[in-house]
Amino acid sequence: QFSFAEKWEHPRDSEVLGALDLGGASTQITFQPGVTIEDKNTSIFFRLYGTNYLLYTHSYLCYGQMQALKMLMAALHQDSPSPQQVSHPCYPKGYQENVITTELYNSPCVHASSTPSAAQNITVTGTGDPAACSTAIQKLFNFTCGANTTCGFNGVYQPPVRGQFFAFAGFYYTFHFLNLTSQQSLDDVNSTVQTFCKRNWTELVETFPQQKGFLHTYCSKAIYILTLLLDGYKFNKQTWSSIHFSQQAANTDIGWTLGFMLNFTNMIPTEAPELVKAHQPSLWAGTVSFIVLAIVAGLVAIFLQCFWKTK
Repeated sequence: QFSFAEKWEHPRDSEVLGALDLGGASTQITFQPGVTIEDKNTSIFFRLYGTNYLLYTHSYLCYGQMQALKMLMAALHQDSPSPQQVSHPCYPKGYQENVITTELYNSPCVHASSTPSAAQNITVTGTGDPAACSTAIQKLFNFTCGANTTCGFNGVYQPPVRGQFFAFAGFYYTFHFLNLTSQQSLDDVNSTVQTFCKRNWTELVETFPQQKGFLHTYCSKAIYILTLLLDGYKFNKQTWSSIHFSQQAANTDIGWTLGFMLNFTNMIPTEAPELVKAHQPSLWAGTVSFIVLAIVAGLVAIFLQCFWKTK
């Protein structure tokens, strides 16, 4: 903020908000930890308004919601006793769709157990079982830390979360649909998600006719978000209230492109540059005349020196 003393004042450490981003292909966490960052590969230097920040940050490729749900579908397909039939616990009971194997395994994030000989149709049937859905989603992660004393998931170092966080993009859109963006407690969030996941397809279509295209995915997205935040990023019942599911900050849409631009330019000054004061015309004229006379005098001196040497 620009103070009454006409200087930029940066917020205290406790007022620096963390960022939680959930895209289609990757998810990111960034915050200012209260401890020394042990893995320098996860630290980033950031300068904003003349103030230096050392932040923890990591991007998990393939753990955006679209790719994660693809990995989930592939895992369910590979565990199915029938290669043409898949029971999906995250899809509502009564929902059914057909999936082509070439479209399911066309991503580098999704690994097939064997190379499909040709495109095959898979019939996916929803069973509406949130407990089984949660178990299946947890298998997409590796929550053991290995050599790291503290980690997020898949063995990636992460210090304990600290401070307030904005959760935007996919985090916000899914929780906004479920009316969970008003700082509800973790118990209320879990209860709402469980209730939604147990509703059958016919009931959901009647209640949300405008959302039919993506309606069958909201249960899996919600449980995936809870798994990512609680088991992956290590938020808990006490720190859950520090997450603010938001679309905007200060009437501005939150997005990675704005942050990338600020970080890439890294040119926001500490204060606005002062206006350059112009000199009076007479002073400029005198200065120019002096420079011209000095140049002429120098040339004359060189000429005379050369002339006397030739004699």
